[in-house]
Amino acid sequence: MSTAAAFLIIAVLAAVVGSLILYFGHRVRQPAPPDFQEQLRAIAPRHPKGTAEQPSGIVPLDSGPEEEH
Repeated sequence: MSTAAAFLIIAVLAAVVGSLILYFGHRVRQPAPPDFQEQLRAIAPRHPKGTAEQPSGIVPLDSGPEEEH
């Protein structure tokens, strides 16, 4: 085998081994994904401590008799 072919094979093997080391090293550092219940808690609406009074949504269109004077 020529030295050029051996150099290419060694370089490819080193790149593959280095990539695998980086891949597995990165996977070990990642935190575990949250379970289903934790995901539901994260997207659930937050309830305020005190309930705020909700407006009725009804807006009068005409002015009352006390405003006409």
